Amino acid sequence: MAFLKRQRNLPSAAEPNLTDRVAEMLVREITSGQYKLGEILPPEQIIAERLGVSRTVLREAVSRLKADGMVSSKQGRGLTITATERPFVLRMQGAGLDDVEQILAIVELRRGFEIEAASLAATRRTLNDLAAMRAALRGMALAIDSDDIVAGVEADMHFHRTIAEATHNTYYVEFFNFLSSLLDRNLRVSRTRSAQAKRGIDAQHEHETLYQAIADGDAELARRHARTHIENTETRLRAHSLLHGAQGMSEAGTMS
Repeated sequence: MAFLKRQRNLPSAAEPNLTDRVAEMLVREITSGQYKLGEILPPEQIIAERLGVSRTVLREAVSRLKADGMVSSKQGRGLTITATERPFVLRMQGAGLDDVEQILAIVELRRGFEIEAASLAATRRTLNDLAAMRAALRGMALAIDSDDIVAGVEADMHFHRTIAEATHNTYYVEFFNFLSSLLDRNLRVSRTRSAQAKRGIDAQHEHETLYQAIADGDAELARRHARTHIENTETRLRAHSLLHGAQGMSEAGTMS
């Protein structure tokens, strides 16, 4: 019998929810020395079974640790321990991301961050940065072809991360890590809705045109493509909310 059970009612501000509890448990395991710096964590399914929680809950908890800079993930390598001390972090509090307006507010936050990151990346990117972006694009294309939601969101998140890294500004990367757990929910909702409705707004094409502007070193064009991508993401989210409401948005699949 699982020793952690999902609560049906929303937790109060003083009561940690299931994701909080799982995240804290993982942090304690890491800071206690159970895992070493640079060590690869066991597969997701094994950890979820050991903790007695669903893989969805575990992913949300892991996203928290990613945002805190304690773990990182790269395609084909799994989760790597990147810090073994408890970080001092800024965290967004609230009723959660099951509220339509809250989710759209995160898109608004993404807009300012990603537009500037794309512009800087266009003027500072290296050949290695561009290679990392292309690898992420290939990962997204493969995920679309195989209808692999999990692989798709990982590749999508990796693409956005490579843009932040291409700014060669440590604080952009750190802020991306902070934002990543919120981005994860946006990506899940918007791309799934796009696929279901066949709205003709091809998120993969948006990523490819953004990449090309960065590769060409065109900062202004990169800004425009980044803005278009975020605005289209907002359109996909709004379309989804009209049909499914907040609950549907929170339960949708992955990718932007």
